Amino acid sequence: MRIIQNNILPPRGFAAINLFGVIFTRQEPHTLSARTLRHEAIHTAQMREMLFIPFYIWYGFEWLFRLNQYRDRMEAYRNISFEREAFTNDRNENYLKERRFYSFFKYLRNGK
Repeated sequence: MRIIQNNILPPRGFAAINLFGVIFTRQEPHTLSARTLRHEAIHTAQMREMLFIPFYIWYGFEWLFRLNQYRDRMEAYRNISFEREAFTNDRNENYLKERRFYSFFKYLRNGK
């Protein structure tokens, strides 16, 4: 995974953002936790299986749906199926080896 330190991305309050498999961070790359790197690696796997552009389209539409559902930007973000899968499994060092394709589908229902 390529990691780029910069002063623009991610938005404040976030440790990193993954764009097309490249991690952007405001902090020194070596200070990113193993958990954050696993979280972003899960997103890279999701992007690859959806061929990148459809991932971002789905992500955006689902965020809008969740925003309407929860009326809170951060609550909407935390309940996007891609994020729910990544947050649920980013402590598991073997998750990407065990993960099945399109695993985020099981996180679509009910949010929270």
